[in-house]
Parts: sequence; C-alpha cells; structure tokens
Amino acid sequence: MMMKRSILCLLGLSLAGLSACSKTSSTTNTVTTVPAAMLVAGTYSPDSSIIGSSNLKGSVAVTQTSLYYSNVGMVRFDDPWGSKEVTVDLGSYDSTANFGPNGSMTLVAETQNYPNAGGAYPVLTSFYANTNSGKIEYVNLTSACASSGMWTCSSGNCVENSACTVQSSSAFGSRTDWDQHQVPPYGYSTTNAFPRCDSSLSPWACPGSGGLPTGHYYAKYLLLSDSGSSVASQMANLKITLSVKKDTAARNTGATNGGINLNLILVGDQNVNDSHTVKGARNLNLLFKEVNRLFKTVSGASLGISGIKIYEWSDANGGSQYSQVNYQDLGSLFEAGSKGVDAGDSGNNINIFLVSDIGYAGANFTILGVSGAILGPSINATQTSGLAFSSFDQLATFNPNCTTNTCARTYQENDFLEMAATIVHEMGHFLGLNHPSEKPDSGGAQTHDALNDTPTCAARTSGSGSKFLDQRACYVNDTTTQAAPLSTHSCQTDCNAATNCSGGVNCYMTSTITSGAIDVDGTSGTVGLNGDMPKVFCPLVQECQFNHIMWYTTKNRQLKSGTWNEDGNLFSPRSSALLQWNSFVR
Repeated sequence: MMMKRSILCLLGLSLAGLSACSKTSSTTNTVTTVPAAMLVAGTYSPDSSIIGSSNLKGSVAVTQTSLYYSNVGMVRFDDPWGSKEVTVDLGSYDSTANFGPNGSMTLVAETQNYPNAGGAYPVLTSFYANTNSGKIEYVNLTSACASSGMWTCSSGNCVENSACTVQSSSAFGSRTDWDQHQVPPYGYSTTNAFPRCDSSLSPWACPGSGGLPTGHYYAKYLLLSDSGSSVASQMANLKITLSVKKDTAARNTGATNGGINLNLILVGDQNVNDSHTVKGARNLNLLFKEVNRLFKTVSGASLGISGIKIYEWSDANGGSQYSQVNYQDLGSLFEAGSKGVDAGDSGNNINIFLVSDIGYAGANFTILGVSGAILGPSINATQTSGLAFSSFDQLATFNPNCTTNTCARTYQENDFLEMAATIVHEMGHFLGLNHPSEKPDSGGAQTHDALNDTPTCAARTSGSGSKFLDQRACYVNDTTTQAAPLSTHSCQTDCNAATNCSGGVNCYMTSTITSGAIDVDGTSGTVGLNGDMPKVFCPLVQECQFNHIMWYTTKNRQLKSGTWNEDGNLFSPRSSALLQWNSFVR
C-alpha cells in the first residue's frame, strides 16, 4: 500500500533554527499546566516468545536524586551573564564504586515558578570534576559567552553570537552540538549526560581519558529567559534531577550490551480497538519483533527490548485530542501522557506513543515519527518525555498475507517494516544520537555528527538539479576512512572493490556504475519506485554501513528473490558505545 508523502525526523530547535530534520518552522514554547492523561492498563499483552526474550545486562544500577535551588537570577538570550550562573553541588563519587567502567551521570534541569509568560531554559554552562589530578571541565565555552551573551537578537529574531562557541577540550563537538541540549524543541526542561565522548569515540579532544573519574562534581546553570522585557531583577527556581548509573561491565563486551524497557501508549479509540483484535495484536508483536531485531542483531549494538508495558488512552479519556496530532502539540502529548503512567516507570521505561497521524500544519506530508529531544529526559512529566509514531489507523489491516504469529518478514509490508525502522530511529534520537549528516539549510550550512566512524556527506545535486542527502551522496562525496574495529578503508574504495555482481542483478556501486550515472534520476543504477537510489548500496561492505538507522530519510528497502534487501540499518561502532552510557539502557 502507498501512504502519503512522509518524513521521519526529530523536528526543529525553535530559536536556534537548528534541526535534525529537513523541515523546520519557528515555534514559541509556552508554559502551560497540562493535566495527567487518564490511562488504563492495555488489553493487548506482548508475547515475548515472538518479540524476543529479556536482554538485561544484570550489571547496572541507577540512583536518582533531586536538588532544588530558589531565587535564581535570569538573563535574556542576548544578555551578558554577569554573576547569574548558579553552581550545583553534585557530590563526590568514586569511579569504581559509583560508576564502573560504563557508568554515567544524567542531569535533567527544570525551571520552576517562572514569573512571566513563556519560560526560561536551564542552560548547562559548566560540568566539571575536581580530581586529585586537577579540574576536568566537560563544557568548555569561550569567555565571550558570559561577557556578550549566547545570542544576538533583533526584532524578535535571535542568531548565535559567533564569539560564543564551544572550544577544546569539551564533551561537546561544536556550538550546535551543545545548543541542541540546551534549547529543546518542546518545553523548557533540558537534559545533559556525561560522558559523551572519550579519546576512542570522537575526533575532538575530549576531557579526561575515558570514563568518569573519581572526584567532586559540580554543574553550573544559567536560566535563559525568552521574555521580551528585561528580567534583570526577576527570579525563578531551579530543579535538577541527577541520575547516576553504575555499570560494572565494560562497553561493547560480550553478546549482550543491555536492554531497554518500553511503555507503549495506544492513543485514540482506533488504535486501542485495533490492539484488541487478533490481527492487531499479531501486528504489534511482529512490529516489536522487528524493532528488537534491528536493535539487537542488525544494528550491531547488541541492545534489545527487555519488556513492554501497555497503556490505553481512549477517546473518552481525552485520547481523541492527540490521536490526530499536529507536531506543535507533541510537547503537550508527551507531558500529559507521561504524567499518566505509573510513577515507577519514570527513568525506567521509554514512553512510545502510537497515534494515528502526526500532521504538519500547511504541508502535504505526514510525519512517520518524532522524538521529544535528541537525548530524552530520565524523568516523566516534561514536554520531551517520549516519542511518537504514526499507525495511519492500519494496525489491524497491515500485513494481509500474515496469518500466523510466526509470519516471515517476506510476507510483511514495506510500510509496516518502515514503521519499525522509524521507532528505532526515534529511539536512537531519544538515547542521544544525531543524524550522521544533515541536509544543508537555505544558506548552504550543513552539520554532521562528531563520531569519526560515520561519513561527512555533502549533499549532491541530481541530474534534475535537486539537492539530495542520501547514501549515494556519501558514496560520491565522502572518503572517510573507517576507524577500528573496521578495516581502516573507505566505503568508496571497498564498495568499488566488491565483486558480488552477476548479470546486473546484485551489482554494487562498482566502477561500472559511475558517480555520473548514479546522479541521473531514474536511469542507470536505479530500481523500484524510488528512482533516486542505487540498486544496492554495498550491504555486505562493513565500511558502508555507517549509521543508517539515524539517516533523516527513510531507507532503500526492496524485496528481491524472497529476501528483503536493506541498506545497512546499522549503528556505527562508536554510536553503539555511546548508547550504552544512557541511563535507560540496563
């Protein structure tokens, strides 16, 4: 079946104009009191014999502490800071006793009792440890940030103050990397987690030598108000929720790198009722079987689903407000829905909302899925506490050729498998991953993730003059040498060297398919309904796997000779390691 034109992404950072998606618009966050959703336990019971067994490591413990600070001063976006930062004492920790080799610290900051309309972002300006070897600073900003402000504003439009940047050494690869954690797309709470990098994971000079060291930890926050009037004499309160993860197992060791617990919230009567049918329950089991397969096996991350708890949000209980939801209202959906789950789920289960449609006002497409943030919070009741994806009201009609619970993937529809890939993509965002490369904005500016084993892909120009950022763009424009444990070759050279080509049936992008030929839409080197893709993008060449599940576009998936032929769907080795630091991964 064919759906409306759709996109899969995390939508825009409002004030910065930053986005993990090619479609953005300016939005104004507003502070509202969103009541808790009235959720009931779901009738559908996930079948672990189909989805897969628990994947918990057994080496993880997470503790949470709340810290409160009253009467904190504020600045506006273009104000110098002066003495407005507040220092948060996080306490002393031992690297072995409190963290282990794979431990982490996550800080969720919330502004409370804000006195004006709008709100204030709690911006993390410093995170450091006083150790026996001296101070280690993980957020290294230039002095101009404090002296001249983070932003330059005129007529209500704010752009980055170019003198305020992230410098080496820092756990953030760039100003953009830092910004996306300080100005979220929905609401005003912010989430930061450490470590974010070490010398084996990132190209920039990371502080320290790897994991978190023994020391006394502190954070500094600045309440950044979006008020149009002066806030020089005004105060608000600050709440910090600190999650400390201890993991005694080293990164990427063994076949099990951890598991994730999920809350599946079925929104609206259509999705609720469909889940009560035999067909709908079967499709949900098959859906999360595919999600588990992508995370646990195909991605190379060895991360799996450990458990799924089901909630129903019926129309009578307010679900109709969000079943056909516009993306601007997703913050309210995440806040209301996450307030309605069991208190014990907070910080333990990731909230996944199955809605009918996610619309984009004034546009002719429907959004496949959206994450509340790149790095979601380890608490509920915020406007970034979850992710949403669209069922298109087809939960009970997907896969008409599947008549058993063991239905093979070859009988499952492409759009259904795409939905599973969407969930994994958005969960990747929620766990802290960016897209490998972003499509350039109207001014030609382009951002890339900071991992040195993913490609730096400039958008290519097709034969029709359109700009594309896809796997083919990486082949044409990128010669990134892959780091160990890969072969230290590039995708381009290894893909050209591939010889699995017989009669033009399984041709890779070898020298017989030149960069010029593949830039012509719908001609040599393309197949199927999507004329802008190569036949096969070297699915067996490890250097070409990159981080495909985190592409902002959907994947090139074809059924050939009874087998789904997919372009990678893999996390990079570095991104797989980054995922394991997240406090949701147990």
